[in-house]
Amino acid sequence: MNLRRTTHLILTALPRAIHRHGFGIQSPWAYELVRDVLFEPLPYYAYQEQRLTTPAQQQLFRIRNHYQHQPLVVIDRKGADAADCAEDAIRNATPDTILIIEHIHNENASLWEAIVNDPRTTVTFDMGRRGMAIFDKKRIKQNYLL
Repeated sequence: MNLRRTTHLILTALPRAIHRHGFGIQSPWAYELVRDVLFEPLPYYAYQEQRLTTPAQQQLFRIRNHYQHQPLVVIDRKGADAADCAEDAIRNATPDTILIIEHIHNENASLWEAIVNDPRTTVTFDMGRRGMAIFDKKRIKQNYLL
């Protein structure tokens, strides 16, 4: 591993470690979401039944389970395709819409930055490789780095 990559990992891992378990998050609903949904350490009831073996699959299942009655848009594409899908999703978003973007620090880094800065987006959760955006205008604009 080269020095640049090691330095990057250290500089991104330290700020994330503070908020990874909900510490430092003041909003009760965001704290509950981080602790009980995004980074729940205990196994869910359907991991084996649904054949969810990777932590990313399990996390997506927990998010879908938590937001059962709300529209969930998952964009796993990269580059221009992801940008087109995201723009359509944001344009048609309701306050209940949850948008999940994959690869936010690699191929979709500029897309994720645009979503974070978009005035229609109120709350975003940066989880490393995956990002989640919420469009509820009742919430204060906030970006959580987890």
